[in-house]
Amino acid sequence: MQRALITIAALSLAIACGPSVTSAQAPPPPPSFASSGNAAFDAWRDDFAGRAVARGRDPAVLGRLLSGVAPDDRIVELDQRQPEFVSPVWDYVTNRVTERRINDGRALKAEFGSLLDQVEARYGVPTGIILGIWGLESNYGGAALNYDAAAALATLAFEGRRRAQFEGYLLALTEMVERGLASETQLRSSWAGALGQPQFMPDVYLTTAVDWDNDGHRDIWNNRGDVAASIGNYLADRGWRRGEPVFDEVRLPERFDYALADGTLRSVADWSERGVARIDGQRWGDEVRGLQAQLFLPAGAQGPALLLHHNFGVIRRYNNSDRYALVVALLARAFDRRGGLVADWPRAAGALNREEILELQTLLNGLGYDSGTPDGLFGSGTRRAVRAFQSAQNMPADGFPTQALLGQVRVRAGVIVEPPAPPRPLARAGVRELQRLLNRLGYNAGRADGRIGSRTRSAIRAFERARGMEPRGRATTTVLEAARDAAG
Repeated sequence: MQRALITIAALSLAIACGPSVTSAQAPPPPPSFASSGNAAFDAWRDDFAGRAVARGRDPAVLGRLLSGVAPDDRIVELDQRQPEFVSPVWDYVTNRVTERRINDGRALKAEFGSLLDQVEARYGVPTGIILGIWGLESNYGGAALNYDAAAALATLAFEGRRRAQFEGYLLALTEMVERGLASETQLRSSWAGALGQPQFMPDVYLTTAVDWDNDGHRDIWNNRGDVAASIGNYLADRGWRRGEPVFDEVRLPERFDYALADGTLRSVADWSERGVARIDGQRWGDEVRGLQAQLFLPAGAQGPALLLHHNFGVIRRYNNSDRYALVVALLARAFDRRGGLVADWPRAAGALNREEILELQTLLNGLGYDSGTPDGLFGSGTRRAVRAFQSAQNMPADGFPTQALLGQVRVRAGVIVEPPAPPRPLARAGVRELQRLLNRLGYNAGRADGRIGSRTRSAIRAFERARGMEPRGRATTTVLEAARDAAG
């Protein structure tokens, strides 16, 4: 009788699943596509579709997802201008830790406090951290998703810089549709192909999204319980330690060796013995002294100094950027009405734009300091090269690129730099763009009408002061370029 039951169960499973494909059988043919108008893209797309079908993906779903898709140059441009790597750190932080984002997060906490408390109790991740990520990723669900996920992922896979990574995302997106987890019309995304309010990549959705209310759907698009729980589950799965801090702002002693800010983990007790103290003057508690932390100087020797704890690195797993993790932690403090950073940002020192970073990387490589392939993005390799150059020149080895540092590198490389062209006044279209950017950055320039009135001039002066520029209040090419950089 038991054997008969097993046979019936196996027969039922075979009927439900349909005919099986053995290893000896060839996979079904891949889908065929009309030309996109880009022969190189078509060659990649057809090859990818063939490999995807060979790995078990449904050719019909692949055909629907990739039909009519063409590479989008705007997506590649956005990928190369990510504000985590391009804009000055003080602009990145100031433009994201805003009163509106803080107030909206507090309002959401007041409305859904019981739900958020339950999520925190289950996953151990503080509500403020969940709200900080939620607010940054999608403005608590208010941000528009203007891209088709398949088109965005295909563009970035074809572009080639991270082809294997984005092809993996495309495979996961296809699986989502095959399994009925999301409809093709639902798959609107950011320019990077990130989905829903927590902005999960497709592979993360498959492994980490949560059906909080047990309604049979992991709805990270509309269900706030699913959204909050999915963020909490993501961080818990990546190693969040319940009850531990994210960072502590510190004060460094005189003649401190800034080369110690190289990412090396030391106990808080060890840092304390080196003269590193909490900026509020309070003693380190016993529960903190044994924690491992690294020293982080987000704006070099002249800016704030932070001891980063384990949970800071967990936030970085969500977005691989120190700046991003710092903003999340600062938002969490603000939701609880705790203060932000005490030390001021060194705006007057000046940060480098992408073209200047590209020049810095090229010159450092020529001088024997390996910054990697010059790309205009300030990453860990460039930071190491800058720190090595600073050490060789008996400068504070904080690894932070300033205008003065670039000048020193130019001198050592024997480069003569032409004086910059004087700023030119903007035409009406340029004034309109500047007004839109200033409004987006929180400076009230009024209606973007291309006319320079008192409100626009006041907004320009406020922006110039915040950037460490001379506050002239004039709509020039220099101000417009600075606003573009600040807006990312």
